[in-house]
Amino acid sequence: MKSLRKQGMIIFIAFALVLSACGGDAAEEEVVVETTPEVVETLDSPAVTTAQTVKTGVGVTEEACPAAYAALGTQVPTMADPDKGCIYLGLLNDYTGPFAAAGPALEGAQRAFWLWVNSTGGIGDYSVAIVDGYDTQYNPAKMIEGFALQKDDVAAFAMTLGSVQTQFILEAMDESDTISAPMSWWSGWSYKSADKGLAIEFGSSYCAQGMNIVDWGVENLPVPIKKIGLIAYVNPGYADDYFAGVKAAATVNGIEIVWEYVPPVTEFDVAAAVGLMATQPVDAVYMATDPTRTSQISGGAAQLGVVPLTFMAAPAFNEAFVADGSPIQALFTSGAFYTAAWIDPYEANTPGHAAMRATWSGAMGQTSASSYVVAGWSSQYHLKGVLEAAVKGGDLTKAGIRRAAENVNVDSDGMMPVRTLGVSKAETSTSITAPDASIASGTRLVKANYSGPTAASHDWSKPCA
Repeated sequence: MKSLRKQGMIIFIAFALVLSACGGDAAEEEVVVETTPEVVETLDSPAVTTAQTVKTGVGVTEEACPAAYAALGTQVPTMADPDKGCIYLGLLNDYTGPFAAAGPALEGAQRAFWLWVNSTGGIGDYSVAIVDGYDTQYNPAKMIEGFALQKDDVAAFAMTLGSVQTQFILEAMDESDTISAPMSWWSGWSYKSADKGLAIEFGSSYCAQGMNIVDWGVENLPVPIKKIGLIAYVNPGYADDYFAGVKAAATVNGIEIVWEYVPPVTEFDVAAAVGLMATQPVDAVYMATDPTRTSQISGGAAQLGVVPLTFMAAPAFNEAFVADGSPIQALFTSGAFYTAAWIDPYEANTPGHAAMRATWSGAMGQTSASSYVVAGWSSQYHLKGVLEAAVKGGDLTKAGIRRAAENVNVDSDGMMPVRTLGVSKAETSTSITAPDASIASGTRLVKANYSGPTAASHDWSKPCA
């Protein structure tokens, strides 16, 4: 148990006021007792602040957090308060798989986020630390292995990378009451029927991104979009979700899907994808691949003189495409490429983006401004809100943290719309961006918080895919 008194918590005590009627003898005296109603403490009531202690469990200690962890090739400080306890978070990342290029930025930004939280007061009487990351190689089997190794030492997970990968460990998460911030935008994370209330989602889903990038292109680009192609590898929770949105918007807009190239990842052939683009021309191509395949396909098609409008799902783009010296810089800045993103890019003007930049470049001395930095930082905001609610509820056990996530409003200092977790309601607003070599993030915000007619008319009572 940990006292909350140093946070200035006010203890409300119900009392009875006894009034004695005047006059007459003792036998005739009437006693009137007035009482205030008993305060019922719930997570939805400010009365919950009457809690004097916080119950703790796995991954929460009275002892202070370590001063630093190894990451980004150096020792990253936690800025933990030595006079506070510690809430430990797990980390399942990809260091050697298809998203290995993104792993360091994602993790570094998450560590930067909690450095910022710790230096600005922490979570009640606690600081927060992310333990050493585990390399899942973007492999479901490695994911469950890493989860098993960390679950008994952490209160929650700062990141579980991948849609299928996180789905693969949901049963184990359920059995151990362990929540996570998945690094994925599968539409199912917004629904208890799909995630058991364990995934702390953030930003718009791949499905909403697919809908919105189609609607926005039809509304705003001078080139008619009548025939389209789809390129991805089989990836449930990513490609299928994105394409569910694209297909829904295509139906609304009367667009013909001429072809789809979505083989298993082990059978994916870049030449085959390029061949479809060259032999069956379309007005636009929608990609839900990894950055390596995106660059190979688009570059290969361009060598054949084929450059259709290309609309990428968020994970398909990398700022390295437009870096100085990149052989595909001119291609990606040609005006033919756009990305549907879960949130505005690094340079955006919100208090949350400002705090991120100040911490990332100032306190940590980092220079990257990639979308993966933004993803890492923003992914932790809603987890922070859940931990704050758990402290408010006086229960930092895993079960208490899970209960706190069931119905709580979380915000992100303007980075994302205020969201109510646990209500099975999707976030549909999407950021539309375009590659831009002139700014640090390599991507320019074209339209913030866009939600088109397809998303407005869609039945959001369940996941898209």
